[in-house]
Amino acid sequence: VCLGVAREALVLDSNDEMARQLVAVLAENGYVVRVITTKQRAKLFEKSPVYIHLIDENYDKIIREIDFSHIEIAVFASPNDMLNLTLAKAARSQGVPMVIITARGNAIIKEAEEAGVQVIVPYHCVISRLLRMLNLKFTKIYPLRGEISMLEMLVTSDSHLLGRTIRDVEEEIGGRVAVIREDQIITADEAEIQEGDYVIAIGYQTDLQKITE
Repeated sequence: VCLGVAREALVLDSNDEMARQLVAVLAENGYVVRVITTKQRAKLFEKSPVYIHLIDENYDKIIREIDFSHIEIAVFASPNDMLNLTLAKAARSQGVPMVIITARGNAIIKEAEEAGVQVIVPYHCVISRLLRMLNLKFTKIYPLRGEISMLEMLVTSDSHLLGRTIRDVEEEIGGRVAVIREDQIITADEAEIQEGDYVIAIGYQTDLQKITE
């Protein structure tokens, strides 16, 4: 990949599974991903198509070694709010157009927003909010038992699920469907599926695959 023209994303390791999931989705959406992580956790990303930047106490070193000029998206979602804010402000000052952090404290949230940084409060469903904010396509099917699987899907503007009710989809797959919208879990039969919804469904894998097409 030619980094001079590639779409790049920068992700600060969140020290949980969310980081690997986000990296995978970004890569599937065509981004070259740079991950800031510790030496201990770096091995978790070895199978992913990423560039690793090892973090220590010298955050300035990380900022100096990264070329921000090609980065379109930066996500800093570690448990350390101040670290998230420090790196986010550096990314914004280097011209990164979309910078997102997780933060808990009101003072940090206010300072981030004043710097043009978007904030997600961690007790929300962080990964689904990130996918909607970044407008990334995301569909995964996980085998559960035998032919029964679970589908996770972000509903985009070109999805044929738009405008259909939960009952419609359940009848099509012969399974169960729930929608996550903002901080709500929606299961009402007549609820219509909207762009930006995060759909969770359980059914037979072959039937689930039909609704992803």
